Amino acid sequence: MMATESQLPIDDALLGKFLAGEASLTETDRVRRWLTNPANQREFDRFSRIWTTAEALGRPASINTDAAWQRVRSKMNGAAESPANPVIRPLDSAGPKRSRWVVYSRMAAMLTLALLAGVSVWRLTRSTESLQQTPLLSAATTTTTRRLTLPDGSEVLLNRNSRLTYPATFADSSRDIALTGEAFFEVAHDARHPFRVRAGRAVVRVLGTSFNVRALGDSIQVAVRTGRVQLSTPRQAVVLMPNQQATYLDPVDTIRRTVPLDANRLAYQTGRLSFTNTSLAEVVQTLREVYGTTIRLDNPAVGRCRLTADFGAESIDVVLAVVSETLSLTIKREGDAYVLTGAGCGV
Repeated sequence: MMATESQLPIDDALLGKFLAGEASLTETDRVRRWLTNPANQREFDRFSRIWTTAEALGRPASINTDAAWQRVRSKMNGAAESPANPVIRPLDSAGPKRSRWVVYSRMAAMLTLALLAGVSVWRLTRSTESLQQTPLLSAATTTTTRRLTLPDGSEVLLNRNSRLTYPATFADSSRDIALTGEAFFEVAHDARHPFRVRAGRAVVRVLGTSFNVRALGDSIQVAVRTGRVQLSTPRQAVVLMPNQQATYLDPVDTIRRTVPLDANRLAYQTGRLSFTNTSLAEVVQTLREVYGTTIRLDNPAVGRCRLTADFGAESIDVVLAVVSETLSLTIKREGDAYVLTGAGCGV
């Protein structure tokens, strides 16, 4: 009987690429099919826990376990030939060869674990020293946007109520920053140093492109203007092309399918809003996100009205005045909230 893809083995190197967000679409699909096997899922969870701890410290050094095994075997053979180190063999119905193989296997496994522990300690020390030598900078906004230039020359527009954390100088191997909130990036191209934005459990990886990341609450949305961007999580990865966007939902650990870019999502960066036969319910939702303002409709019928209009850098008061005039609605203020009232529109 032919084995299914979920039964075929997958090596640690591919799992490492998958968790690092560097697997191709074909490799990612292969891993996801492999994970449909419960036993594979348990093994992946174990591997992921180890990887998650290591990933926070940087890329792991390669370990040549074959060479380590050869050194163990050489030392054991030398010890066996020494009169001062007599070899005591346990009784084994399978014979001396099988007994020695069991010992060798266990010794190799123990050496591999020791090497991994040593590498982890070394990487932890190196990471700590790096953090001590390279101070972290932080840029934050409240009610207005802010532009800043990163150490590599990349340009960032930080939206309202957002925070960006980045090193004073980038590392030799990569350019890593952390984001809470929303920002538009125009990344300086550098193929040798990938640019990574970490937002919660998601990582956005690029070489040189322009894109937007919105990390609010339990969702992370990535929208691409130019170039290619990879959105990866502990279990998934997707590559976005120009004018595409995707959303990662943290509670269910799922990336929603790629959809065409809604240009209005970038209104804080472009200064433009455009609606074409759009329901007022959708218009209001967009205005809430763009202006960070509370807007309500007094009844569902109002939300069914449709609007076609373009706006530049107008204030929310001007935009709502145009909307109400166009759709014959009335604007009321209730504290800091705007309320649109009217007879509404039919289906």
